Amino acid sequence: MHLRLHGIRKSFGDNDILKGVTFEVAPGEVVALAGENGAGKSTLTRVISGAHQPDSGTVEIDGKAVAFKEPQDAMALGIGVIYQEFRQNLFPQLSVAENIHVLDREKRFGRLLVRRERMFREAGAALGDLGMDIDPRRPVGSLSVAEQQMVEIARATSRSLSLLILDEPTAALDERESEQLFRQIRRLRAGGVSIVYISHRMDEILELADRIVVLRDGKVALDEPVARTGTAEVITAMVGEAVDDFYPKEDNVREEVVLRLEGASGGGFQDVDLSVRAGEVLGVGGVMGSGRGPLLRAMFGLEPLTAGTLSVDGRRVRRGGVPEAIARGIAYITPDRQAEGLCVGLPVLANVSLATLGRYTGPLGLVRLGAERAAGERVMRDVRVHAQSPSAAVSTLSGGNQQKTLFAKWVLTAPRVLLLDEPTRGVDIGAKAEIYRIINQLTADGVAVVLVSSDLPELVNMSDRAVVMRDGHVVAELSGDRLDEQAVLEHSLVGAA
Repeated sequence: MHLRLHGIRKSFGDNDILKGVTFEVAPGEVVALAGENGAGKSTLTRVISGAHQPDSGTVEIDGKAVAFKEPQDAMALGIGVIYQEFRQNLFPQLSVAENIHVLDREKRFGRLLVRRERMFREAGAALGDLGMDIDPRRPVGSLSVAEQQMVEIARATSRSLSLLILDEPTAALDERESEQLFRQIRRLRAGGVSIVYISHRMDEILELADRIVVLRDGKVALDEPVARTGTAEVITAMVGEAVDDFYPKEDNVREEVVLRLEGASGGGFQDVDLSVRAGEVLGVGGVMGSGRGPLLRAMFGLEPLTAGTLSVDGRRVRRGGVPEAIARGIAYITPDRQAEGLCVGLPVLANVSLATLGRYTGPLGLVRLGAERAAGERVMRDVRVHAQSPSAAVSTLSGGNQQKTLFAKWVLTAPRVLLLDEPTRGVDIGAKAEIYRIINQLTADGVAVVLVSSDLPELVNMSDRAVVMRDGHVVAELSGDRLDEQAVLEHSLVGAA
């Protein structure tokens, strides 16, 4: 499919989102679409997929103008979309196979029980193409986030495709799963499928894309072949100014040990020993299922430690769950901010003060609203949360500002230990830079940080030291010249040679 958009404009009320965008994708071409949150990427993809109709401009497919009235019109021509909020499109109570074929089940397999075995076989084959061994009979709700993402991808690739749009498809995937997805994208490209790949990860863009288009403030700021483009040029196009050092890591490590974990075991990890000094960032590498996430959840009291000890500032943390962890100065940034970190229906201020509400509550249970607001607004300024007002619903914020709201909640607790699980997942480059600045501020104040990240450049460049987990065990410790992406990947997958 040769897709061409010319002069596309789209507004919502007085807000101009797309301002004359011209964009095209040739058959068998992978075009990376980049830009900060709010630049217009999502609106542009919704125009392509028929979810939005442009106010003006033309959409052409293979040289012919088209006017999509609804997404089904685009799907009929072979256009598929995998949105970042993919779980909204899945039915947790249905099987994997039923989710993959939900749009064409009756047409392809007949009614009810007719040809169900064929449906299961084809779903299994679609998942097998992605390198996933998932039982197609399992309910989707029983799968991990990464497995659900693969089901959504299999749904798109199992149909006849001419153009596929992927919005941050690796946000929930580890390195191994991402590579499986990349192989599938290359296979589709070789078959002539056009790909629009939306990502904030420059390493993915440089590896996969033939061309990169950057949107800024609703306009095309850059449109160049990847071979003639560098990271610095892309970032400058995104933010409108040069970013000299994208990973501004500071050396704030002090002598005293703040966090110590000895002989710790729990669901998904065994016999782990860790220590983190004041002002130190300890990275934790490994693939999905290596035990990284469960380890952080256990340190925060969300899951039990079945053996071993955890101490903060030399004092043992008893197994009292999350309240005990918070009381001892442990804070935790979850990888899924909307499901676990934020109350998206509440105002920004209420989310910021959620972990410290007791400070502003009197003996009769009444909240001193003035004190709560003053503290909340101060920390919002410190971490640079951009919202129309503290009373705005957190759901109205961009992904980056939602994540900074989550940071603000825990910064307000004055933590001694900050556990970060995928802290920049699904945020744009500008927000990433802000989060790195917050991490530097906290380590300068002596906070001990544990960083889990599937973004290898982030893990390597923001850590003072890193351990690598595999099959629930710490298999390597890396620092200095030994801490690089290749070493982390080797130890994560098979162990270093």
